Amino acid sequence: MQHQNSTRPRLSPPAEPPVPVHLLGVARGDGFRPYLAGFVALMILVVLGGYAAITLSDLFATFTGVDRHSPLLRNLRNLLALGCAILFMQWVLGWQGRDLMSVIAPGRRLDGGVFLRSAATYAAAFAPIILISAYYGQINVGSLSLSLLLMLPVLAVLFIFQASAEEIVFRGYMAQGLQVLLGNAALAALPVAIFFLVLHDSGGWNVGWEQKAMFLAMSLGLSYLTWHTGRLEAAMGVHFAHNLLVTLFLARPQSGLPSVSGFEETVGFQPPDPDRLLGVLLMQGAVASSYWFLGLFSGFVEQGWRGGEGREG
Repeated sequence: MQHQNSTRPRLSPPAEPPVPVHLLGVARGDGFRPYLAGFVALMILVVLGGYAAITLSDLFATFTGVDRHSPLLRNLRNLLALGCAILFMQWVLGWQGRDLMSVIAPGRRLDGGVFLRSAATYAAAFAPIILISAYYGQINVGSLSLSLLLMLPVLAVLFIFQASAEEIVFRGYMAQGLQVLLGNAALAALPVAIFFLVLHDSGGWNVGWEQKAMFLAMSLGLSYLTWHTGRLEAAMGVHFAHNLLVTLFLARPQSGLPSVSGFEETVGFQPPDPDRLLGVLLMQGAVASSYWFLGLFSGFVEQGWRGGEGREG
């Protein structure tokens, strides 16, 4: 009898579920000070990287004859500098004995499928906004130009690095530290949204309230998406798709980036308007609702076409 019992296969203990990315600091028992020190070190590296990018772009302008103050060169320089923040973040995490995946999907591999499905879902949710704006004459979509076709692959790569870097810093590293400090994901999302707004908003506090509301709402939505999936690739995909679509269809002439937008004039000073503010929030809500239904409720973003089957089972 003892011999028979010893031959029975031993059941391995069930694997522990992966830790959601925003809860890793809590699960590891980290304190807030290492996160604060790491964030300060990251900001120093980003500033130094920014100066290096300016120097390199000035050298490029000198040798090529391009205007060093051109909007195109400025935007490309900014995108490249933000993309380099991924490398800086990796250095900071290396000093702390961690790797880059600890702020993307702890204990797992990078999932490019989640990124692509999330970007495609957001594009489908955002497309009606572009079509409605074109129908009512708010934008006049032009034709594809040779410069756009040549620049599109470069822009796509730069936007992937830029959007991923911002998500790694804000919804990854910063959210982990604030979760340790505040102990609540919703509370942690609020300062993350404020920092996100400060990075993107170029206007004063008395102008551009519609844009400010858009940045805050988008940041909170990306935080929710990160909690829902437990990883960062879905938020990266949304961020990438939003930046690329806005640049292609809604970019103003002063941006210097090639697009098919038919805007012919710049936007001057506009005082706060409650109607416009409400309109922006409703638009954001419509896009977020469509994305939730198409990508999250269906399970498509996380599981692909098998999402519906997995949810029913």
